[in-house]
Amino acid sequence: MFLTVNKFLNKNIINIFFFLVFMNYFSYFLFKEKLFFIFFGTLIVGSFIFMLLKHFQKNKLLISVLLLLCFISLSSPVSDWDGRSIWLFNAKIIFYVDNLKNYFSYSPYYSKPDYSIFVPILSATIAKLSGVWNEILPKISHFILAVPPIILLTKSFNKKISLFIFIILILFVYEKRIINGEVDVLLSLYSISLISLLSKLVNDKNHLLADYTLILFHVIFLTLLKMEGLALAFCIFVSFYIINLKSNKNLSLKLFFIFILGYIPIFLWILYTKYAGAAGGGIDISTVQKMMSGGQRFFENLFNLKFILYLISKIIINKQMLISLIIFIFVLSKYFYFNENKKELTIQNNLLKNDMLLCYLSIISYTFVMMTIMIMVEATPYDIQLQFWQTMTASDRYFLPVHSMLILCAINLIESKKS
Repeated sequence: MFLTVNKFLNKNIINIFFFLVFMNYFSYFLFKEKLFFIFFGTLIVGSFIFMLLKHFQKNKLLISVLLLLCFISLSSPVSDWDGRSIWLFNAKIIFYVDNLKNYFSYSPYYSKPDYSIFVPILSATIAKLSGVWNEILPKISHFILAVPPIILLTKSFNKKISLFIFIILILFVYEKRIINGEVDVLLSLYSISLISLLSKLVNDKNHLLADYTLILFHVIFLTLLKMEGLALAFCIFVSFYIINLKSNKNLSLKLFFIFILGYIPIFLWILYTKYAGAAGGGIDISTVQKMMSGGQRFFENLFNLKFILYLISKIIINKQMLISLIIFIFVLSKYFYFNENKKELTIQNNLLKNDMLLCYLSIISYTFVMMTIMIMVEATPYDIQLQFWQTMTASDRYFLPVHSMLILCAINLIESKKS
């Protein structure tokens, strides 16, 4: 009996963890009492520790790096604006207020109360386990959510260089964002993990229910993390269908239903904020509506050559993008050979495999969507006297998923190359 349970946990621990995190989130909408925070919080922390210990046996270096980051996270308060004044502050409101309806009444406009409370609920849950609110412990929820996609991505690595490149992604591209209470790193990790899962599903003919469940939870989490996640999941799935619809119609149909199902929680939240939030006196116009302004600024910004050049420079010329591009181009160069006898350049077929095409198309489509959004939102309606403020402060953060996809491309090429 014990061996059977242990075998089941070993195979399904990440799905169990995802289920517990989602049920903890869903329970906040159902119950006024917060005893469920203690119940689900205990199970979430327990499954998380089990996950770490299980993977530590296979990858001591990676888990050691993650534990070091965890220690740093628990040794420092949040100082960045989004982490402190949006995600952690909303978690503090959830920790103290009696029910969800009151949440909108207590939230100031700058905390973006209509943003998804998926991560803040988990942060409040961690705080409830400790019994008191503080400015350090609750942000560990971001780290807890980051570990499962990291494990899913790295457990299939067969070459040490792939692991080293992934650690470079964590330490030098994500940097402090993985522990400072922001959700952009979570978006990046779940996006590349979703791409990896979709690629494996195509290559593996024996599809298990657990595989589809993992993909479903990735879509749910991506869309609930942040509004950009809706665009990110959409771009990944559209890219997948462009590549696989003709050759894998049955699989594409199944994934279509998973994709639709995965969007239901975020649409329910959007509807809830529109009606319950307005009734609670907290929301008149959503944050996204304020930032987009109905697209009124799009053409004005689009034909502003100075702004467009500045936007492109901020997207490309930053440390995160340069590190990702250098690694990708270096690995990519190994797949080009110049035949001196025939005087021609030879390209290996690995560059055009389906998993690589999925990465390429996801990068292109998401870059196009995010650039369009950034052109629309520049010249924010809030009274900030800085030219191109949104582009100046957020472009590197918004494109973290692209940086991650470039690194994933490099790792996929390394893994596909025969020793």
